Amino acid sequence: MKLVQALAFLAGLAALFATSLTLLPPAQLHPFAGDATLAVMGAGILAFASGYFFFAVAGYRIVRSAWRRAMAVAIALFQLVAGGAMIWLYPEPAVLGVMLPLMCVSVFMFTSFVWPARRNPAYRPARWRERHDEAASRR
Repeated sequence: MKLVQALAFLAGLAALFATSLTLLPPAQLHPFAGDATLAVMGAGILAFASGYFFFAVAGYRIVRSAWRRAMAVAIALFQLVAGGAMIWLYPEPAVLGVMLPLMCVSVFMFTSFVWPARRNPAYRPARWRERHDEAASRR
C-alpha cells in the first residue's frame, strides 16, 4: 500500500511539472485563448495534481471510510473528465503523451483504493460486540 501511495505522490509531482511545461505554452497560442486561459489552465492543473496528493496522503484510509471513498470517486471522475477534455481541446502529440499516462494512473488509483469497497472485519468497534454479546446472553 505504501508503494502505491508513493506512486500517487510521484504522479502528483509529474502532473504539476509535466503538464505545466507541456500544456501552458500552447494554451496561449490557441484561437480561443483569452485573458483567463492561463489562470483556468493553472487551476485545472493544480486540481488534477491535488487529486493524486489526496490519494498519497489518505491512501489506506480510503478503503475504510465511506465518505473518503465517495470523495475519491469524485476526484478520479474529475481527473478522467478533465484529462479527456484536455485531449479533446488540444489534439497534439505532446498533450496526449502527458495526459494519457496520468489518466491511466487515475484508473489505477481508483482500482487500488476505491474499488475494494470492503471493510476489514477486525475493524468493528469492540463495544458494539460487547453489547451484542450481553443482549444475547440475557435471552
